Amino acid sequence: MARLLGACVAGVGVLLMGCEGMPTVTIHGPDETLRLRAHVLVAETADERRMGLVGRREMAEGEGLLLLFPLEGEVCITNAEVVFPIDAVFADALGRVVAVERSIAAGDPSLRCHAPVLTVLELTSGAALSVQPHDVLERRP
Repeated sequence: MARLLGACVAGVGVLLMGCEGMPTVTIHGPDETLRLRAHVLVAETADERRMGLVGRREMAEGEGLLLLFPLEGEVCITNAEVVFPIDAVFADALGRVVAVERSIAAGDPSLRCHAPVLTVLELTSGAALSVQPHDVLERRP
């Protein structure tokens, strides 16, 4: 699954689908200003969420991993086994941004926990610079 993400933008791995076949996530401000757009892979199962970005060497600009949880609640992530820094956007069941964690260092074992959260969008470090709490995250197939 992680290999597809790199193939989309960076030409790494086996190209099985183009970006246009991947879901897109957008984040808009309260005034509908587009803050972010990313093509994403979706991690829905416990195993997919647990693996996250582990094993990836990099993630290109405009790519992301959307972690979907079965129930809204407290969600914790770590970047312990990831070899590049990331930004993480935490959103509730309505898509409202609850928190933004910026520039989580590669290999950082710290837990980043927020609630109430149903989805987490992991991006390259710096990609979520303009995203703020109360913005709205939307996913399109």
